[in-house]
Amino acid sequence: MERTAATGRRSAIDLKQVHVLQTVNKLVLAFALLLGGCAALDPHNILLRNVRDPNPDFQLNVLGEWGRTAAFDFVWDTINQRYVDPGFNGIDWRAIGARYRALAMIARHDDEFWDVLNRMTGELRDSHTRVEVPKFVALRRRQEFVSLGLDIGRVEGKIVVVSVTPDSDAYWAGVRPGMEVARIDGAPAEERYAPVFAAEREQSTQWAKERRVFRTLLLGEPDTKLAFEIIRADGSMLAATLTRKVIRAAPSATARKLPSGFGYIRFTGFFRSLRAQVLGAIQTQRSLPGLIIDLRNNAGGSASMVEDIAEQLVKEKTDVGTIITRTGQPVTLFGYPVEKIKRTLAGSPSAYDKPVVVLVNAGSASASEMLAGGLQDIGRVKVIGQRSCGCLLGFLGYATVPGGAELAYSEIGMVSAKGHRIEREGVLPDIEVPITREDLRLNRDRTLEAAEDLLRKIAENPATKG
Repeated sequence: MERTAATGRRSAIDLKQVHVLQTVNKLVLAFALLLGGCAALDPHNILLRNVRDPNPDFQLNVLGEWGRTAAFDFVWDTINQRYVDPGFNGIDWRAIGARYRALAMIARHDDEFWDVLNRMTGELRDSHTRVEVPKFVALRRRQEFVSLGLDIGRVEGKIVVVSVTPDSDAYWAGVRPGMEVARIDGAPAEERYAPVFAAEREQSTQWAKERRVFRTLLLGEPDTKLAFEIIRADGSMLAATLTRKVIRAAPSATARKLPSGFGYIRFTGFFRSLRAQVLGAIQTQRSLPGLIIDLRNNAGGSASMVEDIAEQLVKEKTDVGTIITRTGQPVTLFGYPVEKIKRTLAGSPSAYDKPVVVLVNAGSASASEMLAGGLQDIGRVKVIGQRSCGCLLGFLGYATVPGGAELAYSEIGMVSAKGHRIEREGVLPDIEVPITREDLRLNRDRTLEAAEDLLRKIAENPATKG
């Protein structure tokens, strides 16, 4: 994220990069002119929504009044014209725009300006529709994030450590899951939490908002510090001052045969780069008597990958639901439907046909909910864990906002085979397994245990319903 500007001159490499970007933009703009005469070729603006500015320094400039007006108008107009629900989830979008425009124009600095725009999108109570600030856009594109090495959340009414990154400073400081967070930067943790919750933009569900608040509490610039006072299981106090670091988070997948004899697959998101690995894992585990697909903390991704995976679990043609668009028509590109209204799995003769259990929690969102809820509704899988995020709307790609931020906006709604709108509801597990502080302290995965127990019962008695 650092930028060197010691001499005031660009290197030959920098000039070459700018020239390439400018050339690409010219080609894209020429293509835009070709499309401009016939918007029907790309009515959802799939191809041109993410054209980047050719000046790498633009996103670091102070926006000024003109820049703020351009950015605000782009966000408000795009949602006004393209949001999946023309009724904007029951709010007066024009009145919202008037109120937030005044706040945006008097923002003290650009970070506050982008926050105002993001809070405006939050009025839709839709976790997918959001404005991401330029510095986080840059991190996402590099598959990086800023971390203190731990995550916190509310368990049994207390703010506790829910996970610790192995080999992080937090781990070596002695921080472990299940410990209660007493103080953050010298103030009681609950006192830190309350104003952040009050200021946080709305999400699809209250539990999704709460998860976001806990992440916000830990956010900050790289190389800055945050002090904690944490209570160990024996009641003693641990003081730890941790430094935020930039962590690379490339997509990853794990597949193995568990000691119980059942198959296990876990992947970090529905990324196309993981498609072959995940589908291959299902095929290599075809001989195993049961399969566990772990979607906990999987925030989603590609809807087409959802269908690819589901196809490997269903032998016959099966209707799994419908999608909702603003116009009621399919999403098309060059006249070809890229998202059909009716969602149907063709089925595969080589599909895995033994029992499948899917694990979810509050961090399972979007494509994860689409897979878990869709297969649950047709009776193909059992779902175990905690209620999912309730964040199931679809967007077709980020749109570049003047000034370097990016806008995600929902253009697709999902309805399952049984008519469930998982958005704002979540996928409800067939077997709910609550998280406890004791299990966190013991590093005990009771959700995985419940999945293996269910598969054993089905193996012993195929008539078992779970």
